[in-house]
Amino acid sequence: MTDLLLVSLGTTRGLRLADAELVEMLRAAGASVAAVGTRVGWTNALRRAYPVNDVVEAIAARRALAVGLSRHQPRSVVFSTTTAALFAGDPGVPFAVWLDSPARLNRPGRASTVLHPLERRQLSRARLILTWSPTAAAELPLGAAPSVVMPPPIPVAPAPSSGAREPVVVAYTPDPKAKGLALLCAAWDRADLPGARLLIAGIPPDRAAEFLARRGVRLPRGVEVIGMVSQPSFRDLLARARVFVSAAEWEDFGIAPLEALDRGAVLVGAPGGGPFPGLGIARALAPEFVAADREPDSLARALEAAFAADDAVLAAYRVAAREALEPYRPEASVKRLREEVLPALLVAPRR
Repeated sequence: MTDLLLVSLGTTRGLRLADAELVEMLRAAGASVAAVGTRVGWTNALRRAYPVNDVVEAIAARRALAVGLSRHQPRSVVFSTTTAALFAGDPGVPFAVWLDSPARLNRPGRASTVLHPLERRQLSRARLILTWSPTAAAELPLGAAPSVVMPPPIPVAPAPSSGAREPVVVAYTPDPKAKGLALLCAAWDRADLPGARLLIAGIPPDRAAEFLARRGVRLPRGVEVIGMVSQPSFRDLLARARVFVSAAEWEDFGIAPLEALDRGAVLVGAPGGGPFPGLGIARALAPEFVAADREPDSLARALEAAFAADDAVLAAYRVAAREALEPYRPEASVKRLREEVLPALLVAPRR
């Protein structure tokens, strides 16, 4: 028998990468693991908006679960995302749910209320809830199973250079609305940062231009939309940049801001919704680098503060940032998997 079956929703590249990393960490913790992915099939034509998208994906996940149980006969199951678990019922073996944010938090509104009782039912049936951040754990519904913080891993990067960094600010806005592209451009236009450049990654230039034009926002001077870049190139850019800026309206987790901190960039942010652990770390490290509100002037002042900080302040900031990332290292997650997660899952089902 396989120790554990991972049911991977895999609807985005980020989820697929995270699931692959979880499989590797589980194996490093000593478990035998099989993974099954979802195939939406003909029901993909029904996908238009939430909560219909969630229902379609949950049906596909239930089919994948059936295939995985038959093929691998696992001793336990981990569902990646709440959506993957919604229609799973009782799989007959202990199970956990790995999630960045519960649906009660990131699926608000009347249309999505149908999902909330389904989520409560499955999270109460689970043996464990594996949350990507402490904030997500605090938002679990009443009656949910015990939680263990289990973030996607942030491997240790080479130590940041002690030399001067380029006067470059990096942003990552694959979803221009959710990532606050309009606010970011408005703030940059107001910031007094002579000689600095803002490089926006994760979105094709034409798509960014269309999004801004619909909102009457122009691309300010000193801003370049660099489009889609490879992971190694993006990480190299973070290692050279002075600042990474997030203007996200909503962030369930945010790997890019954490990797920026790890590579020595200052994290400047605007308050937004979602668990977003990086923003909490940024506030603890230097509250003056986090805007007080979502007004462009406030974010502009935070950017100016990051450029005004002297070298000694930034050196101490970088040391403290890497210390704050210790719970997100793969070694820490493997230890929690070995000591807390696998012992709870790899036992006989409760009767």
